[in-house]
Amino acid sequence: MIERIGHINIRTPILKETIRFYEELFDLVAGPAQTMGHQEMHAWLYGKDGRAIIHVNSPPDGEAPIPPGVRARLDHIAFDCSDVGEMERRLTAFGVPFVKRATRVAGLTQIVLSDPNGIRLELAFGADKAMAPS
Repeated sequence: MIERIGHINIRTPILKETIRFYEELFDLVAGPAQTMGHQEMHAWLYGKDGRAIIHVNSPPDGEAPIPPGVRARLDHIAFDCSDVGEMERRLTAFGVPFVKRATRVAGLTQIVLSDPNGIRLELAFGADKAMAPS
């Protein structure tokens, strides 16, 4: 039975740019990809609790990279976040385009943006307001 998402995995030819984006905007920390060989081709991005949240991997030799922004059936990744004002400041400072939107749920605000690979991200502030009723 699923309890939570363990991590997401991004396979990208722009490894360093992707790592820098998530480190600088979201305070994640790059560290060793513990289960992988060839550490120069892989990194795990850790949260402040020490848990790996995002795995970033270079495609293996011979694999054609998917062009940035190509959408598949997975539409977006959502992260529960805090401090909407600080996030807006960071996104603006880094020149990252985003859309901020209120929702039908009182106290829940979303910011939608794309990472350097064209992966759509939804940042949810106040996501606890949208929990299923008991």
